[in-house]
Amino acid sequence: MTVHYELPTASDFQALAGEHHPAVTIYASTAPIVSERERAETAVKSAFDEALDRLRADGEEPAAIDALKAERDRVISDKSIWSALSRSLAVFAAPGFNEVYVLPNRLDDAVHVGSHFTLGQLLRAPSQDQEAFAVTLSSNEWALWRALPTSRAEEMPLDPDLPRNVEDAANRAPGDVGTKRRGGHGDRGMPEEDRRPEIHDIYAKRVADAVWQELQAHDPDGKVPLFVFAAEPLLSSFMDRAHNGRRVIPVQGGPDRLNAAEIDEELRWRLAELNIHEAKEALQGLADGSAGRVERDLAAIGRMAAEGGVETLWFDFTTSVNGTLDSESGAIEFATGNGGGEALADGTRAGDILPQLAMMVLSRGGKVVTVRGDDLEDTEWTGPAVAELRFALT
Repeated sequence: MTVHYELPTASDFQALAGEHHPAVTIYASTAPIVSERERAETAVKSAFDEALDRLRADGEEPAAIDALKAERDRVISDKSIWSALSRSLAVFAAPGFNEVYVLPNRLDDAVHVGSHFTLGQLLRAPSQDQEAFAVTLSSNEWALWRALPTSRAEEMPLDPDLPRNVEDAANRAPGDVGTKRRGGHGDRGMPEEDRRPEIHDIYAKRVADAVWQELQAHDPDGKVPLFVFAAEPLLSSFMDRAHNGRRVIPVQGGPDRLNAAEIDEELRWRLAELNIHEAKEALQGLADGSAGRVERDLAAIGRMAAEGGVETLWFDFTTSVNGTLDSESGAIEFATGNGGGEALADGTRAGDILPQLAMMVLSRGGKVVTVRGDDLEDTEWTGPAVAELRFALT
């Protein structure tokens, strides 16, 4: 058994692809706190028991059931899993095969049994933003945070000469981050309450300048979004200094009482919301201006994917369409019941072709975006997949 604490790679997906009969797939939501360990362990054990019950009802061989029990016991008894939980677990077990992924993003609880592993939710982890920067900014203090795909948000080290709060900023000469003021003439005769708005503006802008400098060093391409946790007027003053090219998302409200765990939780939730918003925008843009470059027919998408003609594939990871996908030609043969059955008409075992299509697109240099159909009700999404082609069909 291998326990993975990194996002799955192409080779990981390759190992999980194909037939693994009987295959058990378990997705379980967890939490990175000690009090949740027992609940998560119980949930995974119950999911395994449910899967074994299904297989018995389907007439699976006793030897295969016993082999899966052994894999279940290996997972449950591995203390390293339960002592280092994140937000989700993905377990893939078959006789003689066991892979566990500890993932930072929230996945839906689910149990699947069949001849192939169900990989749609696993693809969600590497196909969406899982990294973010955050600024927590108040009059009392400020901090810069970074949440990585495989670790919780942590405070980033900063230059100790930077102003740490609004009073510190007020005591420094304009344009000087390091030297405190010693009592110049400019402030004499001006009541403190009259200077307060100006002081807040100076403070917020100095923090913003320091943040842009740090982000340029850590993410010069500006790909990672920045969330700004602050109340007015600091929030608006900071946002006035936002640089074009980086996604900067304001989060209204004072952050003084937020601890590291709460900041991380808020970032993961807001990243999920951002991913949904950007998927909606992209799909709307596709509908509005990409005539001739949009394909919704799965058979056609398969052929185009094999030729490297798919730029981006969106697919609903909550939906399964069973069948087989030829790795060379991209030809699709659907399972009985228009893809709802477990096998082809000739009895060949079938797996979910949506993640197979996604992996083919990725292998040809394309991009994959996983979505929930329910999140896209106010768009033109018809599911279960939409492809943006690299060139228009003639």
